[in-house]
Amino acid sequence: MQLAAQLKLILLLILIAGVGAACAQQDADSPTKVIAECKEWMDRQSAMEATASRENFTAKGSGACINGEIDDDLHEKFFTWLGQLPSETKPVVVIRSGGGEAFAAIDIAEALQQREAAVYVYDVCASSCANYIYSGVRNRHSIGTTILLFHGGLAKDTAQEMAAVFDDLLRSPDGKHIENPVSERRELMERAETYLKKQDKLLIAAGIDPVIIHGFSDMEMTDLASGDCDPAREPELEYAVFFSEDMVRALGISPLTGRLEYRANVINERLNRDTQGAKACVAPEKFFRPAR
Repeated sequence: MQLAAQLKLILLLILIAGVGAACAQQDADSPTKVIAECKEWMDRQSAMEATASRENFTAKGSGACINGEIDDDLHEKFFTWLGQLPSETKPVVVIRSGGGEAFAAIDIAEALQQREAAVYVYDVCASSCANYIYSGVRNRHSIGTTILLFHGGLAKDTAQEMAAVFDDLLRSPDGKHIENPVSERRELMERAETYLKKQDKLLIAAGIDPVIIHGFSDMEMTDLASGDCDPAREPELEYAVFFSEDMVRALGISPLTGRLEYRANVINERLNRDTQGAKACVAPEKFFRPAR
């Protein structure tokens, strides 16, 4: 009887220790803790300016921080981390980024959507960050007030445009290094068409109308002229758009927590802290009306 009682006590202690460890892990990976650690790490770096020494990814447990360009290097780091998590784990990702490679961003966003991840944007989220990693999940948040900028993505003409760039490369001195130009050109176009379908499927599954990307196809730069935005007067600038608060609600891209920045002067002041020669304008509503 005494031995049985001791075994029960040992078993009880093991169970308590296991529960405690699980609780500690849950607390370590809680959104609040992940956000705090990511903010501290990001605030020591630039959001938009790429530097050779800057790290763009760090992770601990089920929480990850992305800061800066979305590229193949980030893609590899992200999937290495995600592959180590239990399949039932819902990751928490904090991102601050000026954008990057569309194919890499779509792959990352698809994985986050499948895992029902929570995505928190911080400070600035532009281009592929806004198109896919923020808009591609339903559990989307803003830490404080975030600038969300768009300038289009993959469209019906993208495959042909990429083929034209490939043809220019082929005619250049570097073209002699392309061993199988016909097959490589075909593969490039097929990949663009595949990712166009993946892009639209991703957004629809997240409850977002792909018009946030396809609306740019019919828009000319001169359509951005309003307020202090005048592409005709400043054609040398690179332009992006932000949506008004009413448009954000209509498009379904409001964050569940936090808010987005809608003041043009604040957005442009922040944008040009890291990058020169860029300007953000409010999106013309007529090109971005969601289908009903």
